[in-house]
Amino acid sequence: MSPNLPPRLYKLLRTPSVAPARITIAAMVAVAALVTALALARVSYRHEIVRLGYELSRETERLHRLREDNRRLELERSTLVAPERIRALATSLGMVAVPPDQIRVVSP
Repeated sequence: MSPNLPPRLYKLLRTPSVAPARITIAAMVAVAALVTALALARVSYRHEIVRLGYELSRETERLHRLREDNRRLELERSTLVAPERIRALATSLGMVAVPPDQIRVVSP
């Protein structure tokens, strides 16, 4: 026995133990957990990319619809404010053009 160590501690240190096997198994479990966490992070990242791709596609389609609506509304507006159309509507309602001498400008 070693004179510097108590007998119980000396016995624990000298007997072959299963501690190296436990350390190896614990290390393997830790590595497996790390690899699993990294794999889950990668899958989550890819899922987010796919989700954003679908959202981008929906928003692009919505943009095309809005542009088409805007084009159609601009055409309708230009048709409605056409001077010929307004003149025809006014005459069909019995309105007549005012002679220039009857026009009065009122100041605010």
